[in-house]
Amino acid sequence: MILIFRKYIIRILIILSFFTMFTAAYWFIQKGSVKTMVLPGGLEQIWWSLYAPVLSAQSPMKIVSLGAQLMYAPVFLLILGRQMRRNPSAEMAFLSIFLFTFSLQIFRISFLTEAAYIPGSDLATRTVYFGRLMGLSALFAASLFATGLQIQKFGQILLICFLTAFSLSILLPVNSSITTAALLHRIAREKHLAIFCLSLELLTVLNYIAAAHQLGRSEYYRLSLLSLSIIAGYEMLYFLYPPFILPGLITLISGTFLFIRTSRKLFLWS
Repeated sequence: MILIFRKYIIRILIILSFFTMFTAAYWFIQKGSVKTMVLPGGLEQIWWSLYAPVLSAQSPMKIVSLGAQLMYAPVFLLILGRQMRRNPSAEMAFLSIFLFTFSLQIFRISFLTEAAYIPGSDLATRTVYFGRLMGLSALFAASLFATGLQIQKFGQILLICFLTAFSLSILLPVNSSITTAALLHRIAREKHLAIFCLSLELLTVLNYIAAAHQLGRSEYYRLSLLSLSIIAGYEMLYFLYPPFILPGLITLISGTFLFIRTSRKLFLWS
């Protein structure tokens, strides 16, 4: 069952990500325009728990960023699928999961027209954070297989990633009365979540460096730098802070494209 899932995972995720993108496009066409939501000072979320003076929550750049992230998933899943035409390696299977989690940003759309609490917005916030935790866990899992983890552990690692992300997203204390300019409800213990996410990101980069040292392949050093580029772009985009959106997109897109090309040489031609 796991072998079949690993074989068709990219195809399944491509279909789901395109469905998500078209759903978001249909929503914007139907709405025509979005309501500008001006929030109280201190709710513009730049970094994990760092806040800046208030800006309009629905600035054009925020909507551009959200749309770009919804397009990013299907486009790069297609590129990955073309590169991996046969059974994808475990590394690429987990990378495809990371790419797909960008499609879960669609749940932020519920905050584009309402400033106050709306039914389901609590679930929307938890789903977006589930995507964040699942995506970073998947990226970390991909680096584990690069260091020599057996392919037979694929199912176990996938289950651990899913249960960890699901459990943490359910347990997150969400304050539904406060909406941040990141188009999410405010959560408690943000610094604890930040440390967990930062740990996953740091270990991901270190795993590729360890793989390069163990295997003597310079390509893994390149993957460590490219994974750092992906992580940096992801973090700059996640909280929709306008000054970081353009550099975040450039960093994320270029890093992902080069990461896929380098991985193809390693896993198909080595």
